[in-house]
Amino acid sequence: MQVVVIGGGAAGTSAALEIRKRLRDATIIVFNEGPHTEYSPCALPFVIGGHIGSFDDIIMHSPSFYDSIAHIDLRLSTRVTSIDRDVKQVHTTHGIESYDKLVIATGSTPALPPVEGLAEACASERIVVFKDLDDAKAVDELCDSSKRALVIGAGLIGTEMAVALNERGLSVTVAEALPTILPHVLDEDMASRVIRHLISVGINVRTATCVEHIAVNDTSVSALLAGEEEEFDFCIVACGVCAVEGLAAEAGLDVEGGIFVSETMQTTDPDIYACGDCCSSVCAITGNRTLSQLGSTAVRQSKVLAAHLAGSPVQFPPVLNTAITRLAGLDIASTGLTHALAHEAGFDTESSRYKGQTLPEYYPGGDEIVIKLVFTPTGHIIGGQVIGTSGVLTRIDALSVAIQNGMDLGQVTIMETAYTPPVSPTIDPLCTAAEMALRRLKKKTG
Repeated sequence: MQVVVIGGGAAGTSAALEIRKRLRDATIIVFNEGPHTEYSPCALPFVIGGHIGSFDDIIMHSPSFYDSIAHIDLRLSTRVTSIDRDVKQVHTTHGIESYDKLVIATGSTPALPPVEGLAEACASERIVVFKDLDDAKAVDELCDSSKRALVIGAGLIGTEMAVALNERGLSVTVAEALPTILPHVLDEDMASRVIRHLISVGINVRTATCVEHIAVNDTSVSALLAGEEEEFDFCIVACGVCAVEGLAAEAGLDVEGGIFVSETMQTTDPDIYACGDCCSSVCAITGNRTLSQLGSTAVRQSKVLAAHLAGSPVQFPPVLNTAITRLAGLDIASTGLTHALAHEAGFDTESSRYKGQTLPEYYPGGDEIVIKLVFTPTGHIIGGQVIGTSGVLTRIDALSVAIQNGMDLGQVTIMETAYTPPVSPTIDPLCTAAEMALRRLKKKTG
């Protein structure tokens, strides 16, 4: 069997390696448009911020690994220009290759906001539309000769980059057109806590602020913010990403804001699979198609893809988009729908917020933790958010598992958790948060 993979990022490379584990005799060819082997894109802000020693540290494997150990034919700087499904071939910038099975892992591309002058300004090295390793290296170099930076967009990447620049000693302004930050992760009441934290470390967070115009000269970037002209040394654009689905669409495959795939990661052509940022998933709450552009999703999809391609009857489950980040020492996490997104989706929902401690009151060193739960009038949990300086990961993961298994508020209140004073309280904060939510619900319904 000859398997061709289009894309050498986390999804494509993971798929190739997982296929190799299961099909020892298969010929596997990976085409990557860029010059780099697989690295961790999520780690880029933390290299710039100084938490990781160098960009070399986030490279997963060397080219020699793929050749001599994994026996994968990795072809860098090679773009696939078209897919011919009739003869099962891909056309590339360096020739034509046949396939028995094809994997599309073309990833995503940055979205540009409708800012006057931005498209022209992007030709300047002082405007970085942030996406990949080369962009991160460009920002890293700019930091060494700059004092002021503008970040357009306050999603996960925008806020992480703002913190990284702040840690490098720059004066940072974040401009977000929406009235809140991290809108797909947090509700406004929870986001306000993060905004206060970012302001406390010196980051100028400006929500409900559109960048109306941008211009560049040899030494600076001029931006019109809410009617006032401001000068910066450089600007980072981080306004989300779009699925790269052009190849699939041109080949006649179904795309729905992302390449359509079944539970087995197959497209509408059973010999063509897709995984990662380029394909759509099913939302576990709404049942609708959605994008799950997370590194963890990409790797899980690649495992299901490889297992199915090798003959195992596995399926990729609906997603909750469980996510976490760390911003200047504060951990922020979410799973499922926020209250705002649930309302937009037509759900009748309630929410409850609980502020507790990660350790018993009598034990020194405990940290504040805030947990918000989103639930239906019947107590069915459809989302949650957690903020704190410790203990956030364990609670969001437990909440994700609870939602995946259909647990309601009552079941979470008596969920079995571990206890010892130096590590955790007798009753876990997540259980207490569910109890508070249940009380609120009972009080409202009588």
